[in-house]
Amino acid sequence: MAFALPKQLNLDVILKLPVKQRVGVLAAINAVILGLIFYFLTLPQVTEISTLKEEIAKLDVQLENDRRIAANIPKYIQDKEDMERKLTEALTQLPNEKELPELIDSISISSERSGLKILIFKPGADVMRGFYAEVPVNMSVQGRFESLHDFSVKVGALKRIVNIANLDVMSEGHKNKVPGIRANFVATTFRFIPTPNAPPAPTGAGEKK
Repeated sequence: MAFALPKQLNLDVILKLPVKQRVGVLAAINAVILGLIFYFLTLPQVTEISTLKEEIAKLDVQLENDRRIAANIPKYIQDKEDMERKLTEALTQLPNEKELPELIDSISISSERSGLKILIFKPGADVMRGFYAEVPVNMSVQGRFESLHDFSVKVGALKRIVNIANLDVMSEGHKNKVPGIRANFVATTFRFIPTPNAPPAPTGAGEKK
């Protein structure tokens, strides 16, 4: 049953209404009061609670990631130390500029001690490769095949890295029934180039054979 409330509502007017209308008015008043309480008090708290739950979820994810990273820190440190150690070991096989002449002498001495006659021994221009440079030596030797093999073994046993490339072997017939050969190749060694971020230059010259 619909009814219109007076513009100026007071308790006496409400009390004079029939019971059903009084109940309806009180219910409407309670509904308005509850709506105002929800809108001004409960709703902001619900919104804040929802926001806080989202922030807590994000923090939980971040915390889990941080824990995972923290757990791996010792492994990262160990990996870094291992890589630095391997780099240092690799650099010990690269001579610095002062050691290079001695290493080149080692290559020459190795060929002579293997029984090869050196026909050409000509260091070439350096090829820059960042923190190191390739130092090629064009060589031509004469002797027996066994001597060439012995030379390659001696070069491989040097403390410093020396690569033999572009090997061209030609027969020079027989001398005293022993076959002779002539071999042209490039013996490439490497020179350490210090940089601001590179470890200190290794010390110790290549071992002579």
